[in-house]
Amino acid sequence: MNQTFNLHRFVLMVKLEFTEKGKNYLLMAGLLIVLLLLMLTPIALYNEPSGFREALHYMALFMIVLFGSSLYTGSGLTQYTTTDTGIAALMIPASRTEKFLSSLIANLIFIVPFLIFYAQLHYFTIDLANEKSASNAYKYSHINPDYLRYFTYFYFAMHSFVFLGSIHFAKSSYIKTAIIIVVICLVGFFLHVYLANAFTSRPTKINTLPLAGWQVWTYDIRGNSVMHQNTKFYHVMFSDNIYILIQAFPVFLTLAFWYAAFLKLKEKQI
Repeated sequence: MNQTFNLHRFVLMVKLEFTEKGKNYLLMAGLLIVLLLLMLTPIALYNEPSGFREALHYMALFMIVLFGSSLYTGSGLTQYTTTDTGIAALMIPASRTEKFLSSLIANLIFIVPFLIFYAQLHYFTIDLANEKSASNAYKYSHINPDYLRYFTYFYFAMHSFVFLGSIHFAKSSYIKTAIIIVVICLVGFFLHVYLANAFTSRPTKINTLPLAGWQVWTYDIRGNSVMHQNTKFYHVMFSDNIYILIQAFPVFLTLAFWYAAFLKLKEKQI
């Protein structure tokens, strides 16, 4: 098989990808969009403030956008691993690059607009809710732009890992990959919090995420009351150079996982 890239064959492979998976992708997109609407729009339907309706926006970010959309990626390269379709898919007269990029592009066409849709709907409903409320009432706040940026990096890194898992595991690929991701995230988070507390001599309160800055509070607590005049707050940030490296790290992971998936496809065709 000629392994040179051919644009015409690549377009045909993209069409084949949507022919085989397009219906399932669209049904899944419809379900996820309905779930997003059910979780994000209630905040704009009531005049009185509600912490629960505000919390739904954060819940949707993780439950629907992150893990829900990963169902797309979980089937990204499964046609090359299952016994029913593996041999036929591998024998398609197209280069490995064309096969890989067609699956990747079809996947990105769904997961990128889905993330944008969430962000736009989040800002729209929050702004609408604030407009409906009284001028002196509690105002909802948008998700911190730094956290949203942080989430976006993690979003693509996680999806690229799920994409790799779709071809690395022959059976139950999504479940196995999801278990690995959850374990890595839990271990990484608790290890990070433990080290952050140890390095700051265990303050009263610390707010931090892996690869993010530290917000540290120390209170002088006497009895059941807090002596606010003795409260100290520190916001520990990375230097500009380190911050650039931190932002480059998830980008590197994303590209590395995609390349590893391409190598796994190459192994399948040998």
